[in-house]
Amino acid sequence: MRYVLKKQDNVLGTYVLYDVNRNPVKCFPKDTGDTYVFDTDLERAVFYTQFMVKGFGGTMIFADNKGEGYLPSDSPINMRRECIKSRLHSVEQYAAKAEENWGYIPKKVEKRLEKVHRFLTLGTEEAEEKAFAEVLWAGEEIVLFHAEHTIEKRGKRDNFTFGCCLKGFTDGGEPFKENFKALFGQGTIPTHWGVFEPYRGENHYDIMFDMLDFANANNIAVRGHALVWFCPWWEHENWMGSLSYEEIRQLEVERAELIFSARPNAFECIDFNEPLQQNPYNFTMEQHFQIVKDVYDVVKRLSPKTRIMINFYDEWQNKYGMDVNNNEDFIAFKKQYKLPLSPPNEYCCSIPDFLEHCEKNGVKIDLLGLQFHDFPYELFNTMELLEWWHNRYHLPIQLTELCTPSAMGKSPIRMGLRPAPANPNYWHAPWNQQIQAQWYRDFATLFYSLDYVEVMDVWSYSDAPTQWADYLEGHINEKFKLGAFAFDGMMDFDDQPKQMYYQLKELVEKWELKEPKEEESQSV
Repeated sequence: MRYVLKKQDNVLGTYVLYDVNRNPVKCFPKDTGDTYVFDTDLERAVFYTQFMVKGFGGTMIFADNKGEGYLPSDSPINMRRECIKSRLHSVEQYAAKAEENWGYIPKKVEKRLEKVHRFLTLGTEEAEEKAFAEVLWAGEEIVLFHAEHTIEKRGKRDNFTFGCCLKGFTDGGEPFKENFKALFGQGTIPTHWGVFEPYRGENHYDIMFDMLDFANANNIAVRGHALVWFCPWWEHENWMGSLSYEEIRQLEVERAELIFSARPNAFECIDFNEPLQQNPYNFTMEQHFQIVKDVYDVVKRLSPKTRIMINFYDEWQNKYGMDVNNNEDFIAFKKQYKLPLSPPNEYCCSIPDFLEHCEKNGVKIDLLGLQFHDFPYELFNTMELLEWWHNRYHLPIQLTELCTPSAMGKSPIRMGLRPAPANPNYWHAPWNQQIQAQWYRDFATLFYSLDYVEVMDVWSYSDAPTQWADYLEGHINEKFKLGAFAFDGMMDFDDQPKQMYYQLKELVEKWELKEPKEEESQSV
């Protein structure tokens, strides 16, 4: 079967093939100069890309021909036009359901959709661009409308909270602790092997236990992040990089036994992170899974109340379907921002492949973690994304690593590749504090409206370096004290609250996500 796409300006040359159920297919297109050609066994195909749209910002978007997919043809598909038409169909379907629920939809949404139809009849590129912006804005507005009405009708929840990474705990002092207790019902401890054991035979798990004690004393649930993760930086660049598979497997089990025998049931959940999305050792599926299974057995034996999460990025799995080592735009972007390239012939699998392997081989997954690093997210695509994962696996979802910046460009404080510059594919307008704060408010509203979404996790507490501990000074992993992405903290470089802090605080009070202090409740 042959599918041909017209080559158009998009984000990083991203054109990915999917089946009609939005499962990515590893089928790399041939670049003919003005088209991309896919040769595949699919009888009907769906395509994914990312566009920047004048008057709106960035979007992750599918061309799916009203959900029916496209038939093979040598006639080039105009992706930009087909994405507009496909999103229009999806927004109108969603709006019809919202109107059925609430008896009406906002007039501004109706007017936008009318404009889209009118612009599309004109047939010019200028009119199509206007139609694109209008349909994307209509999607934002109808999702937010439906979420707000759902919350109003349903009432408050007792199974949702905001979370944040506890990395700043070691030098944040009382201001860190007080700010954290005021906002967050979950704390995340990065359990990175190469940070807690920077040299073989030297471990610093006392810092982890201090964080656990603080969280437990303040009724803050804890997620242990990346209990199994083979990162190209934290592990592979130090003493662990030369270990054999069997050594890694044995040491991972010993590490898990140390942690969970010392603090049984202290972690509400732990995650196995990015299975085979990061694979510097080039493990096979079975090799990686066997380590996960060994550690899983330790957790279940020593800490049976702890839930198990698979945590992952690239949530639409578009990179899984891309030939990232031969995509010139993608490679140029990585080189521009000094980001590491993928190893040649790196083994990977899809997240559904790994989840299904777990299910068949005795590893029960309790919840999914979606990281949210890969902008451009927008509300409508995010709603579709969350529904896709939940409808497929019927598992609770946590948004685990939200990294939304408050400024563009490079951080004035850098170490190695950290923090990476803010993603240029912005939401509505170039990133600033106001846009960051509005993003958190709007997306928190969507997440809170969905009963299966449990946590919205702020991944960076502060833009300032948060020293993990002085024992890392001079070590290759010292750069861990910096955040992953520039300007994505809740606090600025002087550890003063940004606008997003006050937006989150207002929502915490409005939705009663934190219980009032004892003295406050007694005075009422």
